[in-house]
Amino acid sequence: MSRSSLHPSEAHLEQSLPGMPRAVLAVPMEPKYMCQQCQGVLRKPYQAQCGHRFCVHCLKQLTSSGPKPCRACQQEAIFEEPQSILNISDAFPDNAARREIDSLPANCPNDGCSWQGRIKEYEDGHEGNCELERVPCAACNTVILRRERERHSERECEERTLNCKYCKVTFNFKKIKAHDDICQKFPIPCKDCGKKKIPREKFEDHMKLCEKARSACPFSKCGCTAVVDNDKQAEHEQSHGVEHLRLLLAEVERQWQQPEGPSEWQMDSGLGLYRAPEEGVSPGGGAGQPGTLDKKVTALENIVSVLNRELERTALTMEAFGRQHRLDQDKIDGFANKVRQLERSLNMRDLQLAETESTLRELAHCTYDGIFVWKIAEFARRRQEAAAGRAPAMFSPVYTASALGGMRRRLFPVVWICGPRWLCRWRRKGLAV
Repeated sequence: MSRSSLHPSEAHLEQSLPGMPRAVLAVPMEPKYMCQQCQGVLRKPYQAQCGHRFCVHCLKQLTSSGPKPCRACQQEAIFEEPQSILNISDAFPDNAARREIDSLPANCPNDGCSWQGRIKEYEDGHEGNCELERVPCAACNTVILRRERERHSERECEERTLNCKYCKVTFNFKKIKAHDDICQKFPIPCKDCGKKKIPREKFEDHMKLCEKARSACPFSKCGCTAVVDNDKQAEHEQSHGVEHLRLLLAEVERQWQQPEGPSEWQMDSGLGLYRAPEEGVSPGGGAGQPGTLDKKVTALENIVSVLNRELERTALTMEAFGRQHRLDQDKIDGFANKVRQLERSLNMRDLQLAETESTLRELAHCTYDGIFVWKIAEFARRRQEAAAGRAPAMFSPVYTASALGGMRRRLFPVVWICGPRWLCRWRRKGLAV
């Protein structure tokens, strides 16, 4: 990795860092190689007026608030002013010491790293690039190996930021669970139909249309306890139409028997009914007044209207089913006729095939040179049948002596005491010869 491609915090290490650790040196540490401030190997050494050496970083940091006395001079009891007063303007780069330090043998102080070389090579190429160096994470300050920094930032860092793969919103990793609970694009599986990856924002609509989802009958407010699949709701309403009407009638009678108060009848979205308002009527009183009766009659008319609409809808549905049934029956009859026609055609084909096979067998024995080889199968059985009188004669296939002459032989197997004899009679064109 080139120095131009280093992380910004790793660039220009010799100006931004104190001395190198002593473990870098592959030779014993000598005092002339040590920074008097950080006690490490000198990095770009500067020499003060008193003769002690410091890293340029350490000297600038030490004198950032003004000139300071040299503690090394004080410890060695050679302190004297003004030479022992440290000032960045009075110090100078010690190039001789730098060249000597750059040529010293070095090795990498990180565990498991086998790199070896010179101090200059370590500073220019290996320091800040060693994959086995332990560095802190910039986000969570966890100490990790440099080679694991990218993986840590992407998978392990508790302070890393993520983009939701569903809605693309950026959030902190610690809030991933809370975000998944509210993300409108988060996929939710339907337990009823088995469909997966339904966005949360569309899940409610899916449950209303899911054919496998179960919901209560619309007439549950009247007493129907059925809970059926959505795709079977229409079938349930059609098959239990009479029962639903009975439940609806019972609900109307129950409401009719309840005493009416001054409050208004509430709209019932499940039944499509409403209560007419009654003003100035005391609870349980005024049932015989004309105004109250008119309002009740109006309410009953509305109920009857709802029942009529339900009956009309049921009748239309039954009529549609009847038409569809007739159409299906016509199709079934047409298919049955086609099947019978195909069966007749198949039987005709079988007859034609049998005739063709018989003709081919006869043609197989046809010759035009007058020579005929008669092969008799199951000869022992045929001889027994001739001896018993069941089949005294056998006819050979027709064969020809020429293109215009045909012959046929008849064989009479006769059993004599001295052994079987064979008698043959000629038949030419149907006449015995």
